[in-house]
Amino acid sequence: MRASLPGQAERSSGTVAGYLRDVTDRDARERRILELQAELTHVQRLTELGQVVTTLVHEVNQPITAIRNYLNACRRLAATGNLTGVQAALERMEDQTKRASEIIQRIREFVMKRDVQMQPEDISLVIDEAVALIRASLAGEVPTLTVQVDPTEPHVEIDKVLVQQVLFNLMRNGIEAMQDQPRRVLTVATKAAQGGMVEISVADTGPGIPDDVRSRLFQPFVTTKTTGMGVGLSVCQGIVQSHGGRLWADDDIMGNGTVFRFTVRNAGGRSPGCRGGVEPSVAADI
Repeated sequence: MRASLPGQAERSSGTVAGYLRDVTDRDARERRILELQAELTHVQRLTELGQVVTTLVHEVNQPITAIRNYLNACRRLAATGNLTGVQAALERMEDQTKRASEIIQRIREFVMKRDVQMQPEDISLVIDEAVALIRASLAGEVPTLTVQVDPTEPHVEIDKVLVQQVLFNLMRNGIEAMQDQPRRVLTVATKAAQGGMVEISVADTGPGIPDDVRSRLFQPFVTTKTTGMGVGLSVCQGIVQSHGGRLWADDDIMGNGTVFRFTVRNAGGRSPGCRGGVEPSVAADI
């Protein structure tokens, strides 16, 4: 395309050359890619949910059974006029109802499809809930799970559910990698990183990553498992990148196992439920 500057059509020096490029198709492709990534993340979360739901159903049955027992106790106590005992039983029923509600809400948040929602979170609580999910999904002997949280960086700016999905996936991979190992220890740790970031790591004592897989580790459909689609790490990488961080893998410094590391932004002094300012915060190893 050639265009002339207004009022200077007769002057060759006023003529400029320009080019127009239709980027509609490119923008549409990029939007579609983002939609597909969101769909893949949701599908994987549903798949992961299927692995924990059986155990979680058993976990929900426990407070329901307790509520039924307390209800029967209330009937017996009421029949004898023991109002103090009835009050105590009702309080315990309320506690068990809250417990069941929290379990159901945890499942609902984990499976819900929604946009990324960034806000300050206590990283210790985020990890603790992810560990609870992974424990609920395990059948048989549970490996040693250790959490080490840096108290100097207790709060991060994240979408809690998505980061818990990353943690769940990395922990599950680590546990599966240690399946036939004599020593089975999984360590989740956090520490301050450069550029206002917080590094979160998941270390296992498995056999490590095969050399022929390492360079393709985060590509879709690459897996060392006999079952599975090989999309988990690819999805995790997309989630971490949406948080402005990166995900990578190292060999354990002791020579045994693998350490997956990813970074997220610290909350910049903001605490959960706080829209500004700096609040005192306390974090401890779990």
